[in-house]
Amino acid sequence: MKTIGSRSTCPIGYSLDVFGDKWTLLLLRDMIFAEKCTWLEWKGAAEKIAPSVLSDRVSLLIDENFIVKKVSKTNASKFLFYLTDKGLDLVPLMVDLMEFGSKHNPAGGSDYWMKKITANKKKTIQELHEKMLAARLEAFSV
Repeated sequence: MKTIGSRSTCPIGYSLDVFGDKWTLLLLRDMIFAEKCTWLEWKGAAEKIAPSVLSDRVSLLIDENFIVKKVSKTNASKFLFYLTDKGLDLVPLMVDLMEFGSKHNPAGGSDYWMKKITANKKKTIQELHEKMLAARLEAFSV
């Protein structure tokens, strides 16, 4: 497995090497909060990611073992992507980023998710984690 060349042993440096651009975080956002799991769904996002950038970020997330891909059971030419256990560790971080962004950019954000996070952040994180894990386990069941 190929991994990124980290510039240092600093944990924050590693995190920035993986997530230091908006596109990677937006892909994760769409997976976690919008249940998007295909290349075409990500391509259709409002931010208009270029196909070459999308392919690069998906490859990075696969190479770093944050996501895995699986051929769709209903369409052999379609790949579905799921968070690995390492990727699931990002759910609390993504909830924190949404909470921070909504606080400091009140015009943005999802009312649905912010209501859930405000009502019970820990439960919201647990539910997202369980939903993502269940989807992956179902996809890879024999």
